Amino acid sequence: MQKLSCPKNIHHLAFLCRDAEQTRWFYEEVMGFKLVAALDFESSPGSGEPLEYMHLFFEMGNGDHIAFFDIPDDLQESDFNLESGFKKHVAFEASSMEELNRWKDHLNKEIGNVSDPINHEFVHSIYFYDPNGINLEITCRDKNYENIMKKDSLEAHDNIKNWTKKTRLKKESKTSLEMLNERKVETKDFIKRLQSSNII
Repeated sequence: MQKLSCPKNIHHLAFLCRDAEQTRWFYEEVMGFKLVAALDFESSPGSGEPLEYMHLFFEMGNGDHIAFFDIPDDLQESDFNLESGFKKHVAFEASSMEELNRWKDHLNKEIGNVSDPINHEFVHSIYFYDPNGINLEITCRDKNYENIMKKDSLEAHDNIKNWTKKTRLKKESKTSLEMLNERKVETKDFIKRLQSSNII
């Protein structure tokens, strides 16, 4: 059987939002993305159970989108607490350091909070939050990006092996071996996961 090629791009990343209009304002007016869909539903797509929600899509370019669910009956303010960027964040790309600094000035004017550029060596980034508590980043590639990534790519698999040896015992004390070694999901567990995500 012929090996599948990897998917070509991210069609969309999806998140919960507090309010469709607030989210539209931020992503359309502040970030400049095009609102391409605001779909009003009354039932869960898999189960058909009653569920009133709106699904928003903003086009980022290159066929990629960022999407949101507004579910009024399930609104809980705790879902929108600010989270560490280590848990999740979305990084958008600027074409140059000059453009990155223009974004910093723009965001400070529009929303009043953005970090100074941080040098990660291979990229330079600014950080801020959207109205839903999602950590966002705008990044630009360093002038040595290609050389740095070429070197990193050659070392990546060995680095993971070494990291696993160094950290495995810590992880085993915090989670189960079964979860660390999971490569296939039993049907019953898969169904539970689908149910918890409202897919079925």
